[in-house]
Amino acid sequence: MESPIRVLYLIGGGEFGGAEQHLLGLMDNLDTHEFHPQVATFYEEEFSARVRKLGIPTTVVTGSSKSAVGGMQPVRDLIRDWRPHIIHTHGVRANLIGRIANRNEGNPCQSLTTVHSNMALDYPVAWKRMLFGAFENLTWPYVDHFILVSQAMKQDFLQMGLPEDKLTVIHNAIELPEAPKPHVPETDLRELLGVGEDVTIIGTVARLHTVKGHTYLLKAIQRVVQEHKNVVFPWIGDGDLHDELLAEARELGVDSYVRFLGFRKDVPDLLPQLDLFVLPSLSEGLSVAILEALAAKLPVITTAVGGSPEVITNDEDGILIPSANPVALADAMCLLIKDKQRRLQIAQAGQDMVYRRFTLKRLVRETTAVYKKMLVTT
Repeated sequence: MESPIRVLYLIGGGEFGGAEQHLLGLMDNLDTHEFHPQVATFYEEEFSARVRKLGIPTTVVTGSSKSAVGGMQPVRDLIRDWRPHIIHTHGVRANLIGRIANRNEGNPCQSLTTVHSNMALDYPVAWKRMLFGAFENLTWPYVDHFILVSQAMKQDFLQMGLPEDKLTVIHNAIELPEAPKPHVPETDLRELLGVGEDVTIIGTVARLHTVKGHTYLLKAIQRVVQEHKNVVFPWIGDGDLHDELLAEARELGVDSYVRFLGFRKDVPDLLPQLDLFVLPSLSEGLSVAILEALAAKLPVITTAVGGSPEVITNDEDGILIPSANPVALADAMCLLIKDKQRRLQIAQAGQDMVYRRFTLKRLVRETTAVYKKMLVTT
């Protein structure tokens, strides 16, 4: 096997979500004696800036944003000029362009795709869902191997007819120190929110997208504040639903409790200052936000969707509830607002579990093993 192994990573990069965090962590921890990474992305945004800070060559692929295959030629040029051993794609547009570009160049690379989420729920607009779904299905034969971030996702792919020997499950992970360290805040979250020590801070970190279930959280908040007035709900994340969710919060009479903080770079500083973390998603691959909250020693309430039950054991190291169920969500929040001791027990158990099972060292080891296996079998 030729060394070092050249890996071309292709990802959208227009937002900074779980897939982007996953890829940053992976690349930052590769053994540079064994692997040489390079990145192609479609946007000059936060993700590309962070990749460059790691010293990794980065190309922002230009092309018509209205075309699903806009940017094809620059990717073909990268494949031809750099001659990567593996092209590793993340996200629907990256998958399509990477697969076709590799095929049009004569398949010089092994093609690998990591699937981070359920595409049907990522695209609530019907025509987009049908179009990109068709593109995915048509180009699946061009892929040599798939990485799925949860066992639940693997079962979905098996039911769609993909052979098991082309599927590997690698759970997401996050960068962690050898042991938890005390957190010293740079920004005082209570001061930022304008609340005192007697207020329970219940936060969420997620892009403002239908699949994240914010509308159900708003309905749950309406129930919670009938019983508990000393609460505040900071929402970290931005997205197309901002105005719609703000209007809904006003309509439900909870806008004074919900604080839209937008996209923030200081999530690691603010997160440990929450009292409780909630993620009401309708679908997940395996949420990086949940892992980060658990690592920050927060009690987590989330929906039993996708890979979340593979992370959390209900009532032991977190609380799982049905999705799209504001009543169950409100009841879980009220339970932990009232019982601080229970909150602390769940938080400690969750932190212990994440440090044991979800380290980046494990993710890098498992992912690079896939790379090597793909190249040995060619």
